[in-house]
Amino acid sequence: MTTILLIGLVATAVGFVLGQWTRRTLADLGYRTDEEQELPPPGPRHWITWTSALAVGSIATWIAGTNSWPLAPVLLPLTLAGPALAAIDLDVMRLPNNILGPVAIITFTGLASTITTEGRPDTALRGAGGALIAGGAFWLLSLITRGGIGFGDVKLAAVTGVSVGAISLAAVWWALLVGSLTALIWAKVVRRSGPFPYGPWLMLGGCVAVLAAP
Repeated sequence: MTTILLIGLVATAVGFVLGQWTRRTLADLGYRTDEEQELPPPGPRHWITWTSALAVGSIATWIAGTNSWPLAPVLLPLTLAGPALAAIDLDVMRLPNNILGPVAIITFTGLASTITTEGRPDTALRGAGGALIAGGAFWLLSLITRGGIGFGDVKLAAVTGVSVGAISLAAVWWALLVGSLTALIWAKVVRRSGPFPYGPWLMLGGCVAVLAAP
């Protein structure tokens, strides 16, 4: 137990430092396109720091507590990049490929590595199934809403499906449910009509599903 707590504390500190770096890196709004330069400034966004610390610390603690080390390269890429993706999506309603692309590649590579580390393909098959379920569901939503759900959300859903599906396919459905409900509640509270950033809530749903998984 002491080792698990120590790992959690160290990971939380790493997440805090990463969050500080992410917040300062995004402060110059260099991710905005020419068409997005006229948007209002997003503010200081101190939430990036504590969100990063909480996410990295909690996921690392879960990995250590459940002795799920083969899942580390599957769960950590999106955990580490999640706050940056969320901040950009909340600002310009876009999930940049230059962040999401590498995260997807590393996550899928990590999923493939579980075949060697675990000695069987069960985890890899579940992760691939999670990608199909989550990515397919959001692709259908994108068609139904005629682009209201952007293709960036579809790609993020697939990556989230890989991460959560590596644990269990049931967790994928919980991730989509929690993410969707949280997104709808947020939109209601802030009185947001029309398209809204889905990415932060989808990643939150994925994090909750992982932490709630046995």
